[in-house]
Amino acid sequence: MKLEEAVEFMSAEAKRQMADSFDVIGVESDESGVEVFEGKVKSTEIASSRGIGIRLFKDGRPGIAYTEKFSADAIKQAVTDASAHSRITDRMELDLPEGVKLPDIDLKSYNEEVEIISFDQMIELGMKLEQIALSQDKKIVNVPFLGVSKSSGRSVIQNSKGVYYTRKGNAVSAGLGVVAKEGESSKMGVYSNGGRSYSIFDTDFMSKKAVERALELLGAEPVESKQYPVVFSNRVSSGIIGMFLAPYYAELVQKGQSRLADKIGQKIASEDFTMTCDPHIPGFPGSRLFDSEGVATKKTPIVKNGILQTFLYNLESSKKAGIAPTGNGSRSYAGKAGTSTSNLIVDKGTKSVEELLFIYPECLFITKLEGSSGCSAISGEISIGVQGFLYQNGKRIRPVDRITLNSNYFDLLHLIRGFSNEYNDAFSSVKIPDILVESMYVAG
Repeated sequence: MKLEEAVEFMSAEAKRQMADSFDVIGVESDESGVEVFEGKVKSTEIASSRGIGIRLFKDGRPGIAYTEKFSADAIKQAVTDASAHSRITDRMELDLPEGVKLPDIDLKSYNEEVEIISFDQMIELGMKLEQIALSQDKKIVNVPFLGVSKSSGRSVIQNSKGVYYTRKGNAVSAGLGVVAKEGESSKMGVYSNGGRSYSIFDTDFMSKKAVERALELLGAEPVESKQYPVVFSNRVSSGIIGMFLAPYYAELVQKGQSRLADKIGQKIASEDFTMTCDPHIPGFPGSRLFDSEGVATKKTPIVKNGILQTFLYNLESSKKAGIAPTGNGSRSYAGKAGTSTSNLIVDKGTKSVEELLFIYPECLFITKLEGSSGCSAISGEISIGVQGFLYQNGKRIRPVDRITLNSNYFDLLHLIRGFSNEYNDAFSSVKIPDILVESMYVAG
């Protein structure tokens, strides 16, 4: 069966098996890519996948099942399995959404041009990136990571209350990591980007940017352990904020796992901090007109001038709270529902990053994060290795590494003293400018 036929068949089977209500998600995707190393194609990849899943309710009890086979027998068995599952689950209070007319917005999530990008074009791009990178500086000794890929996908969601929505999207991406070495010091610089057109790739710019990021960190050393003002580069600011999104999800609030519980309408951050979930930005990878539970999406201010405005709700958490869902439900065809953001945007400030670096006599400019195992979204604990630069009076003094930042996310929000006027150029659904934090403890 084709994707749409499979969704229709599963919906009909759910009705035949007397489900009180249900929603069905069907998806299919294709990916292809190449890796280049030392002037040769290291590997190629071609992958296709598809699956269909159902969440049905009988006597208020949910049952979930899925299959990756689009045959009549497999789909019938999946619905039977979901019905059996519903007999052993607890009751769930949840109202499936009714079908509505979606906004007439072209999100520019699909470009036919991406579909005709060939392996030869991807290989050519990879070869050029490597060649240019290796020619930049004699300190560049290796390009261990270089990949070019494209992907496309379609999804269909249908429920028993009239929802029938479809979505398709595609993208192409490329990135490289280069190693620079001088004496005993060795550093990697990475640059990657993507979009919905092959023409976005500037091989000179991409290669030179990766080389620059490797060279500038050579000779890095730790700094003295003490409190420092810190500027998080817009290359890593999304990582810091992104690690702590869970406290804004209503389901965690309701489970007692968010320190933001009972903070709606209260100041939780510096007044410079405004964060919005905006799913309707054309061209952004997180844009969508409906979430994966069939709820129409909308722009949702989460924090405005430091004041917490709302949590993000899926169908279950909104029912518990007695309010409308925000369109942030997240569910794959194979699992139960959760919560997610679409495009997460933190407002820009008015100063350049150079001006932020000049505000304090001494500060650290962080350009690399090294893992997140020491960070907890529940407690807010931040303990993370970083690399970057020491600045004094707005001037770069030297690169630094082997240092650990220690703080707490919920305290850090109050210590924000400004954002830059520029986002990172990455093809990303999270856009956060450079962040100036008044003080963080640094262990050298």
